[in-house]
Amino acid sequence: MSTTMGTTLAEKRTYTPTQVVNIAITLLLMFGVGFLPPFATLTPMGMRVLGVFLGIVWGYTTWDVVTVSLFAFAAFGFTGFSGGFDAAVSSMLGNSTVYQSLVLYFASGAIVYYGFGKWFTRWSLSRKIFQRSPIFYTWCCMMAFMVAGVFVSQMMLLLCPIWNDIADNCGYDKKKDNFRYFGCGGILLSLSLGGGLLAYRGWKLGLANQWAELVGEPINLGFQLVVNLILSIIVITVYVIFGSKVFKIDYSKMQYFDVEKMDEESKHLRPRVKRMLIPYGLAIALAIFTTVPGISDTAFFDFIGSTITVGGLYTLCAVLLMVIPSGEHDGEPCLPFKKITKAIVNWPTLMMCAVTIPVATALTSDGTGVLPWVNSIFAPLFEGRSAVIVVIFAVIVMQFLTNIGSNIAFGAAMISIVGPFAVQSGLNLTVVGTAVIFCANLGLVLPGASAPAAQYHSMPFLPDGGKRIRVTLFMVACFTICAILIYSPVAILFK
Repeated sequence: MSTTMGTTLAEKRTYTPTQVVNIAITLLLMFGVGFLPPFATLTPMGMRVLGVFLGIVWGYTTWDVVTVSLFAFAAFGFTGFSGGFDAAVSSMLGNSTVYQSLVLYFASGAIVYYGFGKWFTRWSLSRKIFQRSPIFYTWCCMMAFMVAGVFVSQMMLLLCPIWNDIADNCGYDKKKDNFRYFGCGGILLSLSLGGGLLAYRGWKLGLANQWAELVGEPINLGFQLVVNLILSIIVITVYVIFGSKVFKIDYSKMQYFDVEKMDEESKHLRPRVKRMLIPYGLAIALAIFTTVPGISDTAFFDFIGSTITVGGLYTLCAVLLMVIPSGEHDGEPCLPFKKITKAIVNWPTLMMCAVTIPVATALTSDGTGVLPWVNSIFAPLFEGRSAVIVVIFAVIVMQFLTNIGSNIAFGAAMISIVGPFAVQSGLNLTVVGTAVIFCANLGLVLPGASAPAAQYHSMPFLPDGGKRIRVTLFMVACFTICAILIYSPVAILFK
């Protein structure tokens, strides 16, 4: 018996030749690139950070997320960027995005765990307006997600599990069908588009101010909103219609799905879920008001936005859920922590956020020499080009850069490159500046491109890294083509 057990465990530990090669490549990149001589403007530290970044990208698409993350902790500590291993771990695990994701799991994860996704599937697919056209249903969902993204960016952890419930209930195969990847990718795209619509807050406002100082003209935020809104609607429409064909989405399973086959529990929201939605909805509402001009400047909402912050709101929400009675006469709170946290907390997501965001940020810091190298490569592309080419290159280059590193750092670098050429070309400066800033917000392809991207790539029900990358590359292609077709004529017509 012991021999059989030992053989079974040994078989489980066996790696295929391809896995061995991928593991070797990951470790060589993380720990070996730093020993190569620096090139161009990169510093020795820049080489070490670059190696860790490349190893993470390769490892996450070919290997186990948690294992790669642990190696990345060690490798990043050896770069010397944060002053040593302990400081590196502190900067990674102490990242605010990691904490926000953790407390969000307590709220949104518990809501899905107790049946909200099943109820939403039954309720939404039983609407007559959607029964005849599942593709219209998908489009409406993505549009609603885009609106949600305008105010609250941290919605991936709630929406993707709900989409997974829709896939499960409609009978989509976990391995063969692309429905989950396509739908969750659309959620990532929609939230990112919504998050970039308004450039009057956060790092986007900082980039807008930088653009105004460089070109001598502020961005017209109203005009920017109209152009970006039109673009976003077109991008989502193109993604849903053409993506359905590219990824061969079988909508018949959704169209002919009989909601009556679902269990009785899906007919109504449980009392526990109804109570959960109150503090969760309140936290989201307060987070929204902290972003609205005029309202956010009041003493109360300024205190919430600057002192409590979004992370604090979600923390208070989680605490309330652990105190408020469930209403189901089981003697438990809405969120019985010890009972369900193992089921609702996704550690790969937390680990990926902890690793990718600090490393991607470090890659574009002053001490690595990456930004001067990037400037030397891309600045010549704009020299002597026509007005249309300036806009086209601005969109393409910004899309490339924001998907490999920090959107803030690369956005600032692109502004310094594109601004002078935009002034010389006589283009509408609001449109060109809007193009750079909006494109900087669309970090989709790699986990380190943005927090929502890290969450998308670490969803446990999306295990195929190749499919995830293909979906995100398709999204980038849709956005890039649509952005060029919208920004170019508008920048010329509205001089």
